Amino acid sequence: MSGAGSAAPPDVVVIEVQDERTPLGESAVRLFEETFDRRDRHAAEELRAEIAEKRYGLLDPFDFHLLAACHGNELIGAIMGVYLAGVNAGFVDYLAVRPGFRGQGVGRVLRPRLVSLFRDDARTAGRDDLSWVLGEVRLENPWLRRLVRARGAIPFDLDYFHPGMRPGTHTSRYVLYRQPFGDPSPELPVGLVRRILYAIYRRAYRVRYPLHHEGFQAMMGALEGRDLIGLHRDFEGEVAGG
Repeated sequence: MSGAGSAAPPDVVVIEVQDERTPLGESAVRLFEETFDRRDRHAAEELRAEIAEKRYGLLDPFDFHLLAACHGNELIGAIMGVYLAGVNAGFVDYLAVRPGFRGQGVGRVLRPRLVSLFRDDARTAGRDDLSWVLGEVRLENPWLRRLVRARGAIPFDLDYFHPGMRPGTHTSRYVLYRQPFGDPSPELPVGLVRRILYAIYRRAYRVRYPLHHEGFQAMMGALEGRDLIGLHRDFEGEVAGG
């Protein structure tokens, strides 16, 4: 999910947060709390636990990254993501930028750094390269259309529900997308899409029993009878470089 809304200030420094107990770690957690509705994010204690697991070395091969963008002594943006080894993909959990720094390219500094770490994770796991970067955004987000045109991102042709959503209770529509790296396939087998959704729920969001979740059940039902999942119907006609 993205809370960022053009070049960043020239003296922005990106730091990987390794300890949730530091002022920088606390500032990043607070930024996510301030940016995202409670239904759209982990609880603060869960965010801190993710960082602590990284600090204790408990996550290999499911690595986790929290990057902070700092301007002087001030945290101005943060991005969080996890490498999903089972499907060889990086998942961007959250990207948030402080209101006074939005529109200045902070997200464009943070996201490529996270993607680079995901690719390192994939190679550490014995892969030639990362297959995709995955993320979820509101369907109407103009940034996603730019990513589709400029980077060849492929929004999944699926009504997507993140764990804070339940069918019939939200007016906002979300979409899950993949930005190809090692795997440029325009369509994916439905079995692989199921595994991707399960990895996001189970690993990235820590949902203990995804099959008990109404949103996950709805997505599994929508995949029944389908063989391949390609480009979301709302993005047909949009191509990379167009």
